[in-house]
Amino acid sequence: FAKEKKASMEFYSTTLKRHTLVLRKRDIMRKKAEEDRNKEISRLLAAEGLELDTDEDEDKNFLG
Repeated sequence: FAKEKKASMEFYSTTLKRHTLVLRKRDIMRKKAEEDRNKEISRLLAAEGLELDTDEDEDKNFLG
């Protein structure tokens, strides 16, 4: 019984580590995709002679 319990705990541990790595990779890939998307949007806006407004700029406009 002790062997089965140890094997079960090791299986749980390795499964948890594997899922954690998968989730971490997914988050990294999502962040990279978002950064790439923002770079592309900025590049397209720059090509049109515009630039992306930031939240700070919008706040100044509302306050001023």
